[in-house]
Amino acid sequence: MKKILLMAAVSILTASFCFCGTSLNGIAQPDPAGEAVKRSITVEPVPNLPKDFMCGVDISSLSDIEKAGGKYYNHNGKEQDLFKILKKNGVNWVRIRVWNNPVYAEDLTNPLGNIIALKGEAYGGGNNSVDVDIKLARRAKKAGLKVLLDFHYSDSWADPAKQYMPQDWKNLSEDELNKAVEDFTYDTIKKFIRGRARPDMVQIGNELNNGFMWPIGKIWADKGKK
Repeated sequence: MKKILLMAAVSILTASFCFCGTSLNGIAQPDPAGEAVKRSITVEPVPNLPKDFMCGVDISSLSDIEKAGGKYYNHNGKEQDLFKILKKNGVNWVRIRVWNNPVYAEDLTNPLGNIIALKGEAYGGGNNSVDVDIKLARRAKKAGLKVLLDFHYSDSWADPAKQYMPQDWKNLSEDELNKAVEDFTYDTIKKFIRGRARPDMVQIGNELNNGFMWPIGKIWADKGKK
């Protein structure tokens, strides 16, 4: 039985973007950040796994966490680079999502009309542009880990409930969209190779139960009919 001690003191970003300090009646405000909790996690080993069995971790939000002051510690309680900690504890793959253009296309307002995010500001959640991901992939490879790059073909989160078309592709015809997808995929892989961060595997889309790049790429309607 292995005991894996995970200590992560992650600074939580105050939701300053929410209401810009304006007093808003009837709108919930974020709770204050709590104290970091130290916990011991016990993991039962799985016998007879081949040496190349994929043991992976999604590290897409790491860049944002580190910018917010988040730190990672090893078994001995010593601060250490996350990739080195993962490698030491049996992880051999990392997954990184890539978003097309993860910034607001226009000012975002709340129900009272107050601006809560400006055009051009990043969405958050990792801000996984190609440039951000190349830096993460390079660090992973330096630590001896393999890289799975996941193309979301979206500017932000994509899952069965939402598959938003990238803002730069919204007005394209189907033929133009096909070409845009091909070019973006090709150019991204090329940039990773030039950046000494060649992906070892590529994932097309994320949770594509109902297609992607809606509405053009939607497989069936909301009522379950094709």
